[in-house]
Amino acid sequence: MRRAFVILVISTTAIASVVASCTVFDGLQASADAGATDDAATVVDAGGDSGPDLSHNTQPGYLSLADGVAFCSNAFSCPLLAPSVEFSIDVPVDPNHFSSCVDWVSAPLPKNRVGRDTTAKFLQCAANAKTCAAAAGCMWYELLDQSDGRCKTLDAGDAGTTGVCAEDGGALYFCNGTSPSIEHCDNGYFPAGFGCTPGKDGLSYCASPTCTGDQCMGSNLQFCGATNLILNGWNCNAGGFTCGFDAVEGFNDCLTNGVAKRCNTLSVTCAGDAGDIVTLCDSVYTSEYDCNVYGGKCERTGAMPRCTRPGAACT
Repeated sequence: MRRAFVILVISTTAIASVVASCTVFDGLQASADAGATDDAATVVDAGGDSGPDLSHNTQPGYLSLADGVAFCSNAFSCPLLAPSVEFSIDVPVDPNHFSSCVDWVSAPLPKNRVGRDTTAKFLQCAANAKTCAAAAGCMWYELLDQSDGRCKTLDAGDAGTTGVCAEDGGALYFCNGTSPSIEHCDNGYFPAGFGCTPGKDGLSYCASPTCTGDQCMGSNLQFCGATNLILNGWNCNAGGFTCGFDAVEGFNDCLTNGVAKRCNTLSVTCAGDAGDIVTLCDSVYTSEYDCNVYGGKCERTGAMPRCTRPGAACT
């Protein structure tokens, strides 16, 4: 898994209140699907002119508007859900502005954003969840509060780096140190058959017991290690990447526009020559949302960059 490259340490601040930066979601219209409530329809009905037709340069957002509201309600109620999502599936989640959060998960995506359907499954799971643990458990990497009761009965290794298998091998717990976490080995991010597997190096991994060589299995990256375990069997598409050969590294990896782009600090920034690309660093890879595909720009709403759309009035 990703510990082969980096160990993430994240400090988070609890959310004290919901700050509404805007009550109109341009280009988004509340649907009449079963998940929509009367309150949601009232608050988020875009109304009026939503700008030019961008359909030829966009694809649908990850979630319907009603499900986006449900997801963001969970994100605002569960302070560790946002960084868990960003690390696991490379979707920015603004925990301070509700409209920006909904915009990210429900607004149209650039046409060239890879893995939309794969990513959406994890967000839909979190939107449907009824508890914070269930919502964060939809991600492969779940950050925990240091007081989380699930860690109290486990001896989870030295300083959080060794880990211990739990949940009948379905999860790998790291409960010591400043950033306790769970890696969910069986939640669909990893290929079928993966589980918490001890390696002969004394560490435990989300892995498969056997490995046939480093290769791409469709969108899944297979990376062998720890005496022939499949360590990195994750689905590159979930983070907006493709799986392929990187000529610079000399091996297969998760690629952004054909190149493995490395980074080491969880962050969301504006990049590109014209500042028109939103980049998310998940602490291992850089994932990109190309706003310029539909004539947008990368702009900040509070502390969280987002892709604007031509004609949008909400800033």
